[in-house]
Amino acid sequence: MRKLALLAAAGALALGPAAAQQTMDYAKTTEQTVDLGHGLYAIIATNPDPSSGIGDTTVAVGTNGLIVVDSQFDQLHAMLKAKIAAISPLPVKYVINTHAHGDHSGGNAAFAREGAIIFAHANVLKAMAAARNTPKQALPVQTYSGPGTEVSIPGQKAELVHPDMPAHTDGDTIVFWPAADVISSGDTMHYPGYPNIDTASGGSIDGMIAAADFIIAHADAKTKIVPGHGEVIDRAKAMRYRAMLKIARDRVAAAKAKGMSEDQVEKANLLADLDKFWKIPGNGASERFPINVYRGLK
Repeated sequence: MRKLALLAAAGALALGPAAAQQTMDYAKTTEQTVDLGHGLYAIIATNPDPSSGIGDTTVAVGTNGLIVVDSQFDQLHAMLKAKIAAISPLPVKYVINTHAHGDHSGGNAAFAREGAIIFAHANVLKAMAAARNTPKQALPVQTYSGPGTEVSIPGQKAELVHPDMPAHTDGDTIVFWPAADVISSGDTMHYPGYPNIDTASGGSIDGMIAAADFIIAHADAKTKIVPGHGEVIDRAKAMRYRAMLKIARDRVAAAKAKGMSEDQVEKANLLADLDKFWKIPGNGASERFPINVYRGLK
């Protein structure tokens, strides 16, 4: 992993997707643990319901505790905790949210009741506090603003970076683990599957491309990337993802410049060749991708 120059000057230390929560049979979920080395693990949740959209989790094992990145849905907490306990019996010291959406923050309250400190960008706290029915214990109790910060426990250090421009949301955090050469991207990256661009929360296609560029620039051939959804990937697959984003942006931008409406862009099937790999039928975010690109053009 290439050194994060941005962090040299940085200080130290239940939101959507609603449709998935309403339709998913949580009992059909499976969780796979992937050993990333140096005490880092990815936990990848899958469900046969294509609308499920369960976020990936990263676990870092220190000498006296754990750091967890993203807490999945609240309904999956017992399953997720069992997977974490199989990795290590140590307590979870911190839960870092890469953004506010419920598939990444829904388990916050349960972890907080067990003693974990919930940590996120200040905009995540703002978004969650403004949402109805967010349990008080689910809210981040430690936040940061500016370009980045660090969260550490004995034996593990996470370097947190907030992208220069909103990408998936305005509260994104990308987590770098330099000792393990691992990056937890949050929903700035998916693999496979078109990503959700939450334009209502400030997200934009240009921000998504910039975030992908930043991750790629700080990765090498050995770096392991835990995306917001999907399989653990390497730099080459991250570059393939970034290329898809740019092609989609350029095609939709050209259509918009010609005066095409959202509805016309959606019906024009501009991304038919990309759909063969990236589109997940039945997944709302994946199917809305051209519209989200259109709305996220600045």
